[in-house]
This record gives sequence, structure tokens and C-alpha cells, in this order.
Amino acid sequence: MALIVEDGSGLANSQSYVSEEDAREYAAGRGVELPADDSAISPMLISAMDYLEAQRARFQGTKTHPGVQALQWPRTGVTLDCSYLLPGDVIPVELKSAQMALALEVFAGRTLMPSSDGRAVKREKVDVIEREFMTATDLGQGGLPVPVFPAVDALLAPLFDACGPKGFRLRTVRV
Repeated sequence: MALIVEDGSGLANSQSYVSEEDAREYAAGRGVELPADDSAISPMLISAMDYLEAQRARFQGTKTHPGVQALQWPRTGVTLDCSYLLPGDVIPVELKSAQMALALEVFAGRTLMPSSDGRAVKREKVDVIEREFMTATDLGQGGLPVPVFPAVDALLAPLFDACGPKGFRLRTVRV
């Protein structure tokens, strides 16, 4: 059964921002051949969607149809590139590309949101078995080791902040 793709109208039963065919075309453009069977691609797109939905607190604006639409997009009050107000019935190309990029990560065997007992092995000695686990200091400020998807982060950045990632700059507003 094919995924129900959000078309910008705020569907109550949508499951994805892209179709299986969209994902195959995106992958082919990057030299990756996904299975021809939609039922093999759908779970990858749904895993990617789970990751994107978990970012909901970071997205600009609010749902266009709160209480009705199944997914976080479409949204109102979203500004791209510090100046372009995105219409409330548009699914941004950045979001679609992020979903497909994440699906490729799943296809490559990566878990997007792994569970952990909070311990990461720092050193393991095989003979006379010895294990040392990392501490919070070893892991840095972030704490637990989690996968990083820089390409996806770059795609999503404008959807989180109207002017892209925060840096040293001043934003001028005429009153």
C-alpha cells in the first residue's frame, strides 16, 4: 500500500512528505538504487518522518490546521532567508529533501534515533576482558553519543530559524 503524502492541505491521515517514487528519484540522482518495491521503501520514509516529527519544537510557526493535520507541516508563520514568508499550504523543498536524505541513511543501515543505556565503550581489552565506559566529560557537552546528520541539519536550518543558524550578526527591523 502506498504512503499517503501530505499535499499542503493538512491531511488528517498523511504519513509522508514524499512518495516512494520521489525517494527513488532522489536516490538515483545520488547514485543509490533503492528497491523497486514500494513496500520496501515505505518503512524507510516513515522512519525518516519519525525523526522529522521529533524536531517539532524547533520548527518555526504553527500548524496551518491544528487538531486536524497529522504531520507538523504545512505551517503558517514561517519565514525563509530572513525575508520570504512561506505560504501556509506549502511543504518546503528543504523538508522533502531532508526526509529523503534521512531515508537514505536508513537504507545504509543507520538508526536515526537509537536507544541507549547511556553508556558508550571508551576502551575494550579482549584478553583478560576489560571494559571502560565513557563519562559525560569524555562525551562533551552533548552527553550521550548520537548520530549526526550534517547534510540534514543544513537542510532543516532555515526551517528552524528565519535567518538560518544563529551566528554573530544583527538583524535590523524597521518600526
